[in-house]
Amino acid sequence: MRADVLSWVIPARDEARSLPRLFNEISEISLKNLEVIVVDDGSKDFSYNVLITIAKSFPNLKIIRFKLPRGKWAALEAGFKLASGEIIITSDSDLQDDPKEVLKLLNKFQQGYDLVSGWRKNRKDPLYKVWISNIGNRFVSLVSGYRFKDLNSPFKVYRREVFESLPSHGSLLRFSALFAKKMGYKVDEVPVYNRSRLYGKSKFGFVKYIRIFYDLVLVFLLFSGSGRLAKALSAKKEKVRMPR
Repeated sequence: MRADVLSWVIPARDEARSLPRLFNEISEISLKNLEVIVVDDGSKDFSYNVLITIAKSFPNLKIIRFKLPRGKWAALEAGFKLASGEIIITSDSDLQDDPKEVLKLLNKFQQGYDLVSGWRKNRKDPLYKVWISNIGNRFVSLVSGYRFKDLNSPFKVYRREVFESLPSHGSLLRFSALFAKKMGYKVDEVPVYNRSRLYGKSKFGFVKYIRIFYDLVLVFLLFSGSGRLAKALSAKKEKVRMPR
């Protein structure tokens, strides 16, 4: 792993129209030593072909292709395993996350934080999605004792050690800021500009609401009782920090 490399991991499914603009905007930021890893999560459109074309002019692009959709969290984990940097950036590919806002996250990160999350203060999503998200944030804040404004934001910057310390249960990555805070890492949220979706439709369907409800119940159970979660997370954190 290289301490001077930034690894930007982006899941993508059926985002052929969004990807060219996304990479144009990433290129305009001019970040040094940046590699971008896009995980094509079983796209049915021409996303993979678009990525192959983009790679010709973006040599630091790495592509992972799932033949069938495996979900956002599996895509993030696959991208993380391929990443070579000690600093991991994650965001969505639908252009709602403005790539330029990563500078705000990195600026805060460089102040000594281990995980910095983008707070979509003026979120450009249907009201029902914003409402459900707010309920989730309040619930998690209540049961955990930590206050979060936008826990499920996809736009984050991680120290690699934090990512390696997180629970291996894939979908629990949506609570990465919570678990990092529980493990004693320094975590903060920074307001970022959020844009309306330009192309396609959200992959956020009814089944995912059930998934979120299940995860919320699981988090409640994990944070109640004897405190075994804290001990387990602490043990995992120490294991990650051991010399390899």
